[in-house]
Amino acid sequence: MIRRLVPAVAVIVAAGLALTGCAVHDSTGRVSVSLSADAAKGHHYTVKVFDAQRQLVEHQSMLAGQTADFAGVPLGKVTVRASGLCAARTTVAYDAVASVKLGTAGC
Repeated sequence: MIRRLVPAVAVIVAAGLALTGCAVHDSTGRVSVSLSADAAKGHHYTVKVFDAQRQLVEHQSMLAGQTADFAGVPLGKVTVRASGLCAARTTVAYDAVASVKLGTAGC
């Protein structure tokens, strides 16, 4: 009896989790990066987003004064860098957009 009951309960629990959405959870978030207007005008900066293990997860070319959103960033602590500008650290959460501003002052 128990041998038949255990697989049946497992199937019911798995189906219930799948139907309620508990089986699928997006483990990524978003970071909004702004480049300070005091950065060199006309210079292209390659903005890079690194996860807590220092792995590159996103990158994009930007100009001074621009803002860009990076999606698909792993949850947790991240570092945002661009050569010639101060690096910034932030924490990415599931339900909020993390914002950072890169500039030349305050390193």
